[in-house]
Amino acid sequence: MSEQKLEVFNVLNFLNSGYELEDILNEGNFGTFPSGQDCVNYLVENDYLAGDGGALTAEDLSKKYKVAELKELLKENGLKVSGKKQELIERLLPVLNDGAVSGDYELTDKAKEFLAENEWIDLYMFALVAFRFEDYEFYVNNSSADMIQTAHNFCDEILSNALMANQFLVFIDALTAKAHVFAYSGDYESFLDYDLQRFILGLNPIMLDSTNYVKYDIVDYANIVNLRNVTEEFDFGSLKKRFDKIWAKSNIKSTTVPKKTAYKILQKAIDGADLEELNFDLREKYFDKKFGI
Repeated sequence: MSEQKLEVFNVLNFLNSGYELEDILNEGNFGTFPSGQDCVNYLVENDYLAGDGGALTAEDLSKKYKVAELKELLKENGLKVSGKKQELIERLLPVLNDGAVSGDYELTDKAKEFLAENEWIDLYMFALVAFRFEDYEFYVNNSSADMIQTAHNFCDEILSNALMANQFLVFIDALTAKAHVFAYSGDYESFLDYDLQRFILGLNPIMLDSTNYVKYDIVDYANIVNLRNVTEEFDFGSLKKRFDKIWAKSNIKSTTVPKKTAYKILQKAIDGADLEELNFDLREKYFDKKFGI
């Protein structure tokens, strides 16, 4: 049920933002529905969408076509023409309705209320998708804080638990998530700080075993895109001074990549250097020997 709630919210939220229904369904993943059309049918039947979707029903075909005409349409579409009229209709209906989900639907008042009551799902999609939706839904339902503070508290608990359990990859995922919660609320300076910390700790993992190291990207592509975008969009002063501040805050006990080198790599990455080459060089010079590769 939780997964279906997420799917329903996403479709309605994109529609409410001006996207075309057909484009949403072509791009979407509707694991709890057999197809995009089934998702639309669910939204209509449960009074989330109103209007003419342009989809034909079995009753429409039965009234509109005789058996001979149905067989002709089936033949034109390379389908079997044998069977009773109802069988012909069921065989032909998906073909005639292909693309029919682009009809003129509108969000009902019920849909708008659903979006308003579940705005936290939009924040989840923006910042917290690295973590299970069911876990976050449970956390939200048991939180008395506002939407933003609830998300921060959730990230803080994951950070703390990951440290105690020596789960470094979970830890840096939570750092990224917390950065995006700040971005969602418009605090891009804090967003920059947390993404810088994610970069610094990426080069100086506080706990990482050889098994996880094999699948680990030292310089993360998404992290660099975030840092590049926010530094191009906003002027928060000297990046070097901010980097020094976050390095000190990160309290690195065992340095893998020295501070000066780490900052040079940051500059190269933001300036568009090939990240695959950077990662190869870092592995060869600083990491492989440390992890017994």
